[in-house]
Amino acid sequence: MAKKKILVSIIMPYFNKKKFFKESLNSVLEQSFKNYEIIIIFDGNDKTDLNFIKKEIKKKKNTKLIINKINIGAGFSRNKGINIAKGRYIAFLDCDDLWKRNKLEKQIQFMKK
Repeated sequence: MAKKKILVSIIMPYFNKKKFFKESLNSVLEQSFKNYEIIIIFDGNDKTDLNFIKKEIKKKKNTKLIINKINIGAGFSRNKGINIAKGRYIAFLDCDDLWKRNKLEKQIQFMKK
């Protein structure tokens, strides 16, 4: 049986947003559309935050964590995520933003039209 191709790559640059991260991540995990991967680009230097993220995503499917060696900023982090993305479409979510449950589903339907 062939593995299903990923349709959407969700890129989440992270810098000092521990307070909001879990809720932001959950807004992706609770999407009605499920054919996605999540790429988190850690661009901070706080090891406490890094350990927190690792714990939060430990058992989450289709979730990758990329750790920048030095702080490169959100734009370069997004580009780094794009370079490893496997999806046909790219979506960006900052770690202090939330998505409505059917956001991806509506956008995919729109783009397919």
